[in-house]
Amino acid sequence: MKTELPLVSIVCDTYNHAPFVRDALEGFLAQKTRFPIEIIVHDDASTDGTADIIRAYEREYPDLFRCVYRTENVYSKDPKILEHYVFPLARGKYVAICEGDDYWTSPDKLERQVSYMEAHPACTLCVTAGDLVDPQGRRVGSVAPYAEDTDVPMDELIRGGGGFVATASIVAPTRLAQDRAAFCDLSDVDDAVLQLWFGVNGTTHYFAEPMCAYRQAVPGSWTETFFSSKSAARIRHHEGLIAALEAFDRDTQGRYHDAVEYCL
Repeated sequence: MKTELPLVSIVCDTYNHAPFVRDALEGFLAQKTRFPIEIIVHDDASTDGTADIIRAYEREYPDLFRCVYRTENVYSKDPKILEHYVFPLARGKYVAICEGDDYWTSPDKLERQVSYMEAHPACTLCVTAGDLVDPQGRRVGSVAPYAEDTDVPMDELIRGGGGFVATASIVAPTRLAQDRAAFCDLSDVDDAVLQLWFGVNGTTHYFAEPMCAYRQAVPGSWTETFFSSKSAARIRHHEGLIAALEAFDRDTQGRYHDAVEYCL
């Protein structure tokens, strides 16, 4: 059994991702790194065999995988799975996020991002371009805000909202993932608030090469559920996001007020 602590903790939350989760897990295993990693998978009481697939990988790679298998669905009581249940398990200096229905497409993704962050300690959010794919993995578009590698101004990150980059592209310091500002808990989704939190604590760097895939129109996904939900639920979601943005604006003493106002 390995005793060396990982430099990177790959964090993955799954729920009924049986048709897709192998792509995510294979993308993790394909990473070519000069540093140790760990793979933390949290399955939220899937009913479609997702947990069985994860267990098979864990048996084959026991030194890499650290998995949680819920017998009762946590999301129905607390939607902040990554923030409240997965980030606390991370032992690496950095966390790399990828949900179970998304996947990484470049074996050099972690090596390039983490090498950059190690060489640039002020960087607290490193992201990449990504492909949009349908449930079958066919490319249907892209998430690529810039044509070249660049540092991202905080104002542009705020204006971009949670969809500015693919969540599966995010690498950030574990210390920030585990010790977040209170505004992060005001929204019921992680992507927008985490990008704000990670980005505001330093600099954000973007790699223009697509290194991950965001799968759209997945049955049971947050997006599909949200747009089919009753208006009251959608209103609550937007109210929470507005509250988070307003709290962020107060926390930063209005430094990015114009960008925040753009989003409200």
